[in-house]
Amino acid sequence: MFELPAEHYPSLTPLFGSQHIGAEVAGAVLAGNTQGKVFVSAPDDFRTAFVYDNGFCVLGGPVATPAFAKSCLQWLYDHPHQDFFILYPSHEGWVPVLDTVATSSTKRIQRVAFEFNKESFDARRSKSSLASGLSLTPMDATLMRKVEATVYPWIGGTWKSATDFEKRGIGFCVLTEGGVVSLCYSVFVSGGCHAIDILTVEKFRGLGLAEAVASAFIDECVHRGLQPTWDCFEQNLPSMRLAQALGFKATHKFLVYSWQRTT
Repeated sequence: MFELPAEHYPSLTPLFGSQHIGAEVAGAVLAGNTQGKVFVSAPDDFRTAFVYDNGFCVLGGPVATPAFAKSCLQWLYDHPHQDFFILYPSHEGWVPVLDTVATSSTKRIQRVAFEFNKESFDARRSKSSLASGLSLTPMDATLMRKVEATVYPWIGGTWKSATDFEKRGIGFCVLTEGGVVSLCYSVFVSGGCHAIDILTVEKFRGLGLAEAVASAFIDECVHRGLQPTWDCFEQNLPSMRLAQALGFKATHKFLVYSWQRTT
């Protein structure tokens, strides 16, 4: 497979523009908002493409080719700087092909996509306040770097830079005197869609902090006329419940391939 230079990314817009599975990931990379990469089967063949961004990846195109799928998976298995991946097959034709070429350690898992409803969000909005010693603040470039250095190293690979995030993304954190204990930010941005990622430090869970940072994030999206988006693994019941508490409604399930390095 061949890595596609960024100047050719616009050529792939038609390939991913009409698909929904993995659209946020592909769109963010093609928009140049990430450190992601794009691969094609041949330098002048844009009928299929593999989009990679910090462990999240998408196989795009209506014609599934076993050789290309196998090359993409092998690249993921051999990647020296990641210990997981979540692969979105953008077209159902990729599923039997991936089933054939994936290793036994690669799992088929259902994810659930949600749609935001502002009326439901407003009706369900919590009136509770943060506990004493906790404060809610927007996440700027400086705070993003602090998050990367302390509680969430993975965040450093989700944007080209913290400065780039501050210009194009949205984020909020809950702070204590000891640092960041909860956060919600735009993990993928494509057009007006901002995909949500949330983390709460384990000892601070159960205090409503995830709902607080996510509510602030959604408020800011609504204020700017942007669309918050949410999807999660079907078995991630806390994420499912939180999405519903924030006015999101489950719309459909879709299959992804998940792999975790064990050695």
